[in-house]
Amino acid sequence: MARRHWEFDLEDGHHVVDLVHGYFFGKRTITADGVTTTQGGTPLTDHSGEYRFPLGTHDARLRISTNGFKYFYDLVVDGRSVSGPAATGIARPGRGGPSTVRLTGALLAVLAVPLLAFTVKGAYDEYRYQTASATATGTVQDKRVSSGRYSDTYRLTYAFVDRGGVTRTGRGEVSRATYDQARVGSRYTIQYLPDEPDTNRVLGHDDILPIAGLMAGSLFGLALGVFLFVSSHRRLAAAKRIGSSGQPVSATVTKLKKSQVRGVGTAVTLEYEYDDPYGRRRRGRGPLMYPSEAARYTVGGAVRVLIDPDRPGDSLLP
Repeated sequence: MARRHWEFDLEDGHHVVDLVHGYFFGKRTITADGVTTTQGGTPLTDHSGEYRFPLGTHDARLRISTNGFKYFYDLVVDGRSVSGPAATGIARPGRGGPSTVRLTGALLAVLAVPLLAFTVKGAYDEYRYQTASATATGTVQDKRVSSGRYSDTYRLTYAFVDRGGVTRTGRGEVSRATYDQARVGSRYTIQYLPDEPDTNRVLGHDDILPIAGLMAGSLFGLALGVFLFVSSHRRLAAAKRIGSSGQPVSATVTKLKKSQVRGVGTAVTLEYEYDDPYGRRRRGRGPLMYPSEAARYTVGGAVRVLIDPDRPGDSLLP
């Protein structure tokens, strides 16, 4: 359970707000200038979002976000934060923007690299199995079933003698039919790599389809990670340029798209169109915003944006 206390001054006087937030049930008890409001939640769910409560004639909202480990609280009155460093600016979600996307892309690429290396090694072993493998007679020593989420995996443990006369042991996957027929002492043909005899399997089993799937997935993950990192890094660089020397133009709102962002709750993305100084029609997209800010805009309405004079296709919603 979290407790927060805020005191602040507005044009109509001094205000005091207290919050009690129950992590488990998501229950929020907000006391503003002595008036208590209780808001229920759903147990064991992500309780992040924007929650309105009465505070005289003001539009008061509590914004709760989480990083998965702890909750963060921002008290926003009349569109301005009164609880943090954003007191003089528009309070917007701290997640889901270009910085978050860039970090996600970097993590995705980092995770994809070792998976790709593992898959390449498996593909190389499969190639050697198909072109330069040897066989030997193996004797079953044990059999085990591993239960998975979608299906069971059947494995045999066996021993065989390689070309050099060395006794080796191995463990390989087999079909359900082979597993049912196998007994301790049963003999099967074992396929192994002569230069690496500890790499072996029961003859007839191959990993071509799983390796192809992993290869496609790892390449896609790497490409997506690089794309997200590069594109979001470019957006951040463009935003920095526009923020320092942007040229204001009038744009038309074309879409207000709601989405659920984990750790933020309901968020809205504003899309717009504008004509650049050369008469070319351009499209842009604003940052994630809370529904209370998005309520100021309507589809078809005008909105002021800033564009990069040198790259008029880059724009920014202040």
